[in-house]
Amino acid sequence: SRDWSSDVCSSDLNPGQSLSMQRHANRSEYWHVSHGACDVFSMMPNGYALPVVLLKEHMSYHVSRGDWHRLSNPYEIPCKIVEIQYGTACEESDIERR
Repeated sequence: SRDWSSDVCSSDLNPGQSLSMQRHANRSEYWHVSHGACDVFSMMPNGYALPVVLLKEHMSYHVSRGDWHRLSNPYEIPCKIVEIQYGTACEESDIERR
């Protein structure tokens, strides 16, 4: 059996703010928007860019291990995200940025 870990955190993404494009080798993530809205930019491990997804309040999104992803808030109000990380390592060292 594998050793799994998990972590839950919340983040605020202010209007005009974007996070870096990143991926994780050892974990997947599940995002839930509890307030506001944001755009999700993502790519599969082979580099195929997926369509931008608008996440509105009470919508969720799954990021698979190895997929490139980035959140952006081009909207007028802050966006609050609840993030669940799960996999073999939920550590800051598991972030690869572009």
